[in-house]
Amino acid sequence: MKQPLIHAFLALIVLTMHCPPAIADQTKGQTMQTTQKPVLKNAQDFIEFFREGGKYYDKQYLPNLMTDNRPDPEAMRVLGEALATDTRDVRRKIIALLKDIGNLEYPKYELRTPEVIDLMIGPGFAKLDAARSDAMGLLSERASTATLSRYGDVFLKELKENPERISFLLIAKAKPRGAWKEVDRLSRLPERKDDPGIRIARAALGDTEIEDKYIDDAKQKEDAGDAKGLVKAFKPLVYIGTQRSLRAVCQRMRSPLVVVHSSWETSMPYEVAKALLYAFPEDADLLSLRTTKDGEEFTQVEAFCTKKVGAKYGGIPRPRFFTSRFRPPVD
Repeated sequence: MKQPLIHAFLALIVLTMHCPPAIADQTKGQTMQTTQKPVLKNAQDFIEFFREGGKYYDKQYLPNLMTDNRPDPEAMRVLGEALATDTRDVRRKIIALLKDIGNLEYPKYELRTPEVIDLMIGPGFAKLDAARSDAMGLLSERASTATLSRYGDVFLKELKENPERISFLLIAKAKPRGAWKEVDRLSRLPERKDDPGIRIARAALGDTEIEDKYIDDAKQKEDAGDAKGLVKAFKPLVYIGTQRSLRAVCQRMRSPLVVVHSSWETSMPYEVAKALLYAFPEDADLLSLRTTKDGEEFTQVEAFCTKKVGAKYGGIPRPRFFTSRFRPPVD
């Protein structure tokens, strides 16, 4: 029994040693072909890459979409045409690509590149799909109030034709003229009675009764020592974005509450600065706090709050300065 097995094993070795080189080369070529990343020379190459299911492209090719450190007009035209007509998945990938193009032109947190914003607001809004929501989300998170206010008429038109929560957030941040009438009309519809987006938009446009409820909610959370609840209460306040609402957030720069996570904890001043990024993306360098020992960055944020929204700290003692720190697990 052993001898036939030995012969068979030797035959296999001989066959492997004399395997035609062409087969080995073909296999090697197939491996290289499957792992080789595509070369993206222009906007059409990016679009075809997306249409074939590609998602993660090499960012070294992004400059191929630029001319003199600005988005190339022809590249923007090609991307805009595809963005207006293509599938949801391709549209979403183009929106993400536009974000990268904006970061290349202005490598900071704020979204401010006009060519990019024009495509997001134009063809990006062409279909009622996830790509439209992606574009609206990026605009509300990363664009400043000053930038969005220039497109107020577009947002108001979108609100009238296709109202959704993210539309109300854009209205709240841009605060366009004439928006109150439409927001008030929508808020009186039975199906919109408890819509949080409408409540935020109403507060942002001058409904102080609703705004007071959000401000009071933050105070109640603070008085109860509910750090996580207080951080959650910051969200609608920065969405509303009035001086009163933002001042209510800024006042918590002196709160001693600590937000406890599973294995780390964050200070309330750190959470305040992080929340304010939504309202002031143009000041991200100041608000993106890092680990600090002497509290200088926190002092700068307090001065910013005083200048921007009139926050006053009086004799309120400052809490211990830290951003985040490790928290040993409790047995």
